[in-house]
Amino acid sequence: MLKWKNIIGTADRKPKSGYDSWLDFYEQNSGKSSKTCKVKGCTNKATVGAHVRKARLRKNQDRSWYIVPLCHSCTHIEDMFELNADASPVSVRLHK
Repeated sequence: MLKWKNIIGTADRKPKSGYDSWLDFYEQNSGKSSKTCKVKGCTNKATVGAHVRKARLRKNQDRSWYIVPLCHSCTHIEDMFELNADASPVSVRLHK
């Protein structure tokens, strides 16, 4: 199963013009609701569109950053985690 990691230090980043928040960005680009946290096993209300990346990257693998709805608690997970099957992460930029 694919593992994910939070990207630390992105709280000051704002979505492009036309989006009210990262949650709005997620909903408009995924076509899905952002009401609940997408971390597997969490049922809390999503409060932010969090920046995440795929964990355990090897050379030449996808290094894109993604937005997924997370609750406040799950944005502080430092270890790898799984997302619910319905998460549909939305790519926001390529990290070099």
